[in-house]
Amino acid sequence: MDSQMESILQGGSFKKLLDEQILELRQKYDMKKAELEILYFLSRCGGHNTSTDIHYQLMMNRGHISQAVDGLCRRKLITAIPDQEDRRYVHYEVLDSAGEIVAEMTKRREAMNRKILEGISEDELRVFYDVSAKIRKNIETMIQR
Repeated sequence: MDSQMESILQGGSFKKLLDEQILELRQKYDMKKAELEILYFLSRCGGHNTSTDIHYQLMMNRGHISQAVDGLCRRKLITAIPDQEDRRYVHYEVLDSAGEIVAEMTKRREAMNRKILEGISEDELRVFYDVSAKIRKNIETMIQR
């Protein structure tokens, strides 16, 4: 695999860019990076809102997830809801009190995404999504083995 593809898949440059984009929000709301990322994820994830879902999607350390969701719950930005069928799981939902933070994060992420995709045609984007979905499926299959 060439170094450009590895760089994209490893996401180092993207993570650095995202860190730069959210630094002001972290300072404004006195939040840790993990808290902001989890809050944003939970605002968009639908029913996939457990610690396991967060771990799987964000590839975050379980200890960081635990600390972040505890902090978000204490600040009353999210709420923890025990699973009705399996007591081992807890679902997290974003509260209205987090609306301003989520809106600002969404605005910044959308602006960043527009800049990242600048100069890329709809056809190129469609091919990219198709190829990246196949790569993700292959990676997931390899992990499960």
